[in-house]
Amino acid sequence: MRIRLLFLPMLLSGCLLFACQQSETTSQPTMAVVDLARVMRDSEPGKEGVKFLEGLQTEMQNRLNEVQKKLEANPKDEAAQKEMQTVYMSAQQRMQAEQQNVVNVLYDAVQRILNAYRVQKGYAVIIGSEAAVSFDPKVDVTNDVLEAVNKQKLEFKPVMPGADKESGSAAPETSGEGAKAETPQKNDNNGGATDKK
Repeated sequence: MRIRLLFLPMLLSGCLLFACQQSETTSQPTMAVVDLARVMRDSEPGKEGVKFLEGLQTEMQNRLNEVQKKLEANPKDEAAQKEMQTVYMSAQQRMQAEQQNVVNVLYDAVQRILNAYRVQKGYAVIIGSEAAVSFDPKVDVTNDVLEAVNKQKLEFKPVMPGADKESGSAAPETSGEGAKAETPQKNDNNGGATDKK
């Protein structure tokens, strides 16, 4: 009788140990972590966005320099003073709008890739690394996501074209399209986006 009583707990613990080992070897993590700031900053589309903004900033600075020269030639010229204020305010507003547009376009492209990657790899959730207090580096998928984002072709276009012309300001486009994203039609092994924007 005593042998039977000892055998039952040993049998139960053996079954539990086997079940634990099986679940450890067959299950994959349901959560992954990505460094979004790194993806936005280091990706090829992110770098292209920065170049686009730098080009616009150079154009606006050149326009400001032209008006500044007029003002230096005749400091009491009220028309030049007013033009300087108008051009400066217009440049600030335009840069804010253009920066926001670049960030939105990049974020939308990255979000589409993350959604496709999550589904493809079977993750329940992918969170930003800045939101994770602690995580195993094995669940960091930043490099995979960065590789997929680098395959995207984003074309940045001004949201407010002509805002730095002679008038000093222009109305923004009503279409709301400041950039065009070209994404592949099918999933690739790195979680490429599945839809066209």
